[in-house]
Amino acid sequence: MQRRAHDLSAATRLSVISIVWSSLVGAVAVFAALQSGALSLLGFGVNALIDASASAALVWRFAVEVRAPRRAERVERVAERVVGAALSSLGIYLIAGSVQALAEGAHPDGSDLGVLLLCASLVVQPPLALLKRRVAIRLRSGALRADSFLTAIGALLALLSLVGLAAIAQFGVGWADAVAALAVGLIVLREGVLSLGLSGRSLSRR
Repeated sequence: MQRRAHDLSAATRLSVISIVWSSLVGAVAVFAALQSGALSLLGFGVNALIDASASAALVWRFAVEVRAPRRAERVERVAERVVGAALSSLGIYLIAGSVQALAEGAHPDGSDLGVLLLCASLVVQPPLALLKRRVAIRLRSGALRADSFLTAIGALLALLSLVGLAAIAQFGVGWADAVAALAVGLIVLREGVLSLGLSGRSLSRR
């Protein structure tokens, strides 16, 4: 029981860190993406803002278990569906935006601010995602596990955005940005559907 209380505290701390970090980088990334037209950078920013919202739902979920353990299972399901909805929304957004960008032949510009932000995210988000996943396994929390995936996707988007911007700068390959965002969008949508239980199983049962 004491071990679970410790893990609940750790999960709450990680969620609060996600709220602060993701809110900051998300807002800045969206601003930079709107200036440059980089779809994958915009997807990264939207992902970060969704991650912040999902983490806020998890803070509520863990606080409820601390106060009323008997409600833990019910609020876990609610939180998992919130995160699943967030993942699904991001996946649909990235897929739709990518298809539109490819159809229009969009050619985004580079962004020095965006590059700095993406590099910082590659340092912060992978270990944060790993810590979330470890705590999620100990708590058997599908909601936190899905949120760790959302954080990991943010790191992947950061990497793909950097590759896309580099391809544009070095080779003028404008479609690389949209193709990268499309690939991530399909993966995210699949994970979101699983979290929502539309595939007949939830992440917490994996």
